[in-house]
Amino acid sequence: MLDFRRSKPFLLTTLLARMPRFRSDNGRRWNAALARLVAVLGVIAVWGSVSRPLLADEAVQATGEPSRTRPREWSVSLRWENDTFGGTDRFYTDGVSLSLTHTGPSWMDPVADWLPWGEGRRTVGYDLSQIMMTPEDTKRPIPDPADRPYAGILALGLTLHVERSNACHGLKFITGVIGPWSLAEETQREVHRLIGSGKPRGWSYQLENEPILNLAYEYRHRLRLAGQPAAWAFEAVPIGGGWLGNMLIQGQCGGLLRAGFNMPNDFGPALVRGLGHLPPPRREETAASHSGWGFAVHGGALVNLVLRDITLDGNTFEDSPSVDKYFVVPMAGVGLSVAHRRFQTSFTYVFWGKEFEGQRDYSKFGAVTLSYYF
Repeated sequence: MLDFRRSKPFLLTTLLARMPRFRSDNGRRWNAALARLVAVLGVIAVWGSVSRPLLADEAVQATGEPSRTRPREWSVSLRWENDTFGGTDRFYTDGVSLSLTHTGPSWMDPVADWLPWGEGRRTVGYDLSQIMMTPEDTKRPIPDPADRPYAGILALGLTLHVERSNACHGLKFITGVIGPWSLAEETQREVHRLIGSGKPRGWSYQLENEPILNLAYEYRHRLRLAGQPAAWAFEAVPIGGGWLGNMLIQGQCGGLLRAGFNMPNDFGPALVRGLGHLPPPRREETAASHSGWGFAVHGGALVNLVLRDITLDGNTFEDSPSVDKYFVVPMAGVGLSVAHRRFQTSFTYVFWGKEFEGQRDYSKFGAVTLSYYF
């Protein structure tokens, strides 16, 4: 565990020196395969940007008015991620988020005006989320010190998204708490009681209470490679971003591909263990919002460069359980989204790469999203 009380400054050379080697042949093959997939997505994205850019921001071009003068559009979304879909009960075991977003004028306009990319369709989002991490064996009263520590996070998020043409910038401020105050222990115990599952026994060794302050940024660029908006279409969405704070310090890059009919005019799915939510689709430009159905299948991959993860490194200012993390963590997912008028739902099956030394297998979980636009 890196001791933030003694390490000043936090040198990149120290991080690189501590970077673990991937000793597992299976881990090397899996990570290499995902790296190739990310490279393929990047090539497709570049080709798409040259061959067929998307439609420009019709609202701004047609009216000459920025988004702050347009009427508000609201959306509410519930997201649930759980490893039950993967047949496991370990590592990243559960995440739930409730979010409310709106476009149009808001108290965040002065912030957007200050940003270099702040002009466009603006969306402000508020969310409440809880995530929990457990070791592989939750039946042990004293957890294995070489296994992932018990950890729960309860957080509030404030997000500003700005869309212009086929680009979307997202900036999120996260505040909350990790430790017993997150109520993760009580949540998991109650859920296991209701479903008749085994009682997790090691929560008394979870990370200590600590305030969470984090800033996150994400950029997505939607590229239509083939087809038309109100018919069959094929798109690529390159993704890049980063996190900075005592909860998580990491960079991220990758992308996704999606194909479907009457696809929502949005930027694909989002994860609770990520930015949490994305702007709602432009209903006036989405065929499924007016009549009939729309659907899309999607798949993609991301690579995370993790410099700090409190759920693995342990508490910042107190001694706590910790493990030696991997600095390069790939992930991939495939799924389906369905939209009908004001409703949209999606499911993504996610494979998350090994995160710490001694982890015997990667994580896998399902992510369900239900959204209503009004």
